[in-house]
Amino acid sequence: MSLTVGRLFPLQAWSGAENMAVDQSLAESVDSTRCPVLRFYLWEQPTLSLGYFQRLADRAKHVDSLPLDFVRRATGGGAIVHHRELTYSVAIPDTPESAGARMDLYRISHQCWVDVLALYCVHAAPFRTCPPAVVRKPDESESFLCFQRRTDEDLIVSGYKVLGSAQRRARAAVLQHGSLLLKASRWAPQLPGIEDLTSRSLAVEDLVANFTLRLGAALQVQWREDGLTEVESERSSVLVSERFGDRRWSARR
Repeated sequence: MSLTVGRLFPLQAWSGAENMAVDQSLAESVDSTRCPVLRFYLWEQPTLSLGYFQRLADRAKHVDSLPLDFVRRATGGGAIVHHRELTYSVAIPDTPESAGARMDLYRISHQCWVDVLALYCVHAAPFRTCPPAVVRKPDESESFLCFQRRTDEDLIVSGYKVLGSAQRRARAAVLQHGSLLLKASRWAPQLPGIEDLTSRSLAVEDLVANFTLRLGAALQVQWREDGLTEVESERSSVLVSERFGDRRWSARR
């Protein structure tokens, strides 16, 4: 069976607004090109990303992260402190008639992370498969941050959530953001990462390489390194100016 060729964007650090704008621009490109995209990134400085539907006023619920700059994501879910973690985005073509979440993409991508973490002797499992007794249940008030929430496909290590993802549809594409929590941040000290829970050292570059291989095999995509086209770069700049870098847009909820 022939493989679909996909675009791979290597690990890079950007500002919060740039990260969100690039992802949105690439998702829009997938609408027309039908070419899957996989991107990994870090953040130039510790940043809080709000889920698309979250109220800015709810930031007061998490005092530790108040000093951080913030950006609003295009995807839903809870807020994330982007500091000692790895963020990925994947955009795949879909049909305009589709509705709701692409649960298969959640399951496939998260299983790839399970397999990658197993290489480091780290046992991760979807929340839906974990016995209630072994999962640390947050209080109802602890719902502002993504890693204080639990959904079926979230990955759990030693009772704590270490991976969560959220999606947003474009016209004929699906954008999925995901965050892998590596270590506790001073801006979110109540959330232990994989290295805190297991004492395993994780090299970001190795995580990226291993996940890329597994996701490509699972989606039957051959990834080829690429960069932004001139059109995508210009569109990203517009999105920074008019949306993700605009405080009025970010604070509209």
